[in-house]
Amino acid sequence: MELSELGIVGCGGAGFPTHVKLSAKNIDSLIVNGAECEPLLHKDKEILFHFTNQILSGIKFTLEMTGAKKAYLAVKKKYSSLLSHLEASCNVPWIQVLPLGDFYPSGDEYELVYEATGKLIPFGGIPLDIGCVVSNVETLLNISRQKPFITKFLTINGAVPNPITIEVPIGAKIGEILSLTGTTDWNGMTIIDGGPMMGRIIESPDEVVTKTCGGLLVIPSEHPFIKKITRTSENNRFIARSSCDQCTDCSELCPRHLLGYPINPHKAMRTAQMSQFESSNYSLDSIFCCECGLCSLFACPEDLPPREIAKMAKSHHLASGAKLKDWPGNPMIHPMRSFRRVSISQLVKRIGLTEFDHPAPYSNRIPLVSKVRLPLKMHIGAPSVPIVKVGEKVIAGQIIGKIPNGKLGATLHSSIAGKVELIDSNSITISG
Repeated sequence: MELSELGIVGCGGAGFPTHVKLSAKNIDSLIVNGAECEPLLHKDKEILFHFTNQILSGIKFTLEMTGAKKAYLAVKKKYSSLLSHLEASCNVPWIQVLPLGDFYPSGDEYELVYEATGKLIPFGGIPLDIGCVVSNVETLLNISRQKPFITKFLTINGAVPNPITIEVPIGAKIGEILSLTGTTDWNGMTIIDGGPMMGRIIESPDEVVTKTCGGLLVIPSEHPFIKKITRTSENNRFIARSSCDQCTDCSELCPRHLLGYPINPHKAMRTAQMSQFESSNYSLDSIFCCECGLCSLFACPEDLPPREIAKMAKSHHLASGAKLKDWPGNPMIHPMRSFRRVSISQLVKRIGLTEFDHPAPYSNRIPLVSKVRLPLKMHIGAPSVPIVKVGEKVIAGQIIGKIPNGKLGATLHSSIAGKVELIDSNSITISG
């Protein structure tokens, strides 16, 4: 199969179709993201250790496809045994293992590009603008397999009896996958898709595992952390209006600010004291917010919501036509950057999740599921177009949705063998 027919999308972020990313030209460097900076997640580390040769094969394929001359394999140096293993395995001139500090968000592509190359992505730019492609380790594993993308690696952690990292069929119900840890009672628990800092709240265990899901965290709903991240926009506005004393700690510790981008969350907080604050040009630099959450969940000494307020302003200004590329000047590293990084251990303590930070060893058994619901859109771009009919029998790996003509998208495959039970505007359901 051609790469475009494998349905591979980025596994470390928003799900950009891989066949499009790797069609880029004038590439100097491939940066392999194994940082996994979100607390409590371990799937990238487990993949790197258990599938080293496949990762190397995926790197080689990607270098050949893009014409890049070198790959930087970024992994945290605190994983000393893994680092030694990778350095011994990557004994080739075209791969350099890149040890990273244990800070948040070390896996942000802006951080990775700078750590690997010493270059800064221009305002409104992407890594390609300075000759780089960034790819997650799981994406490279999928490339090396040269098979349809039908399973997903997840770390399941938090308030569960047996935390694990496991490969599961895409489209499986989240509740069914969580039961693999030894419990089926989720009353009083909140489930997070992704890490605690940038993950999203799962509304129901009947939601399904998608191509971009990197972890499932289970945290008691009464925990202060959960109460904070589930506050309504109205409450966040009220809190920002009434309490912010403009100490600027949110801006001083902002990772993008320290890289030299003009984001100042305290300015968004200041405008929150005004009516129609989102439209104030004083908060225009909020368009540079990467929404990492460090300002709200760590930096603010009063437990206020700078990220949430900056997101409101960002949404307004982008919808009104503001563009990052129109910002004058160029980014310049803040002289205090190296002294203001926030370690993961500090962060976990600050958000109160130390008791839920467990090892999650890899299990090589892929669970059998009897039904999957496969969303037509698990990627950036247009939804896949169904090419099967209700009642049709399919096999695992069979193409059931194609990329719309002339559109950015990803091919969709059945993750199990069975019969097409339902096709609606959002998904295809298959029963085994």
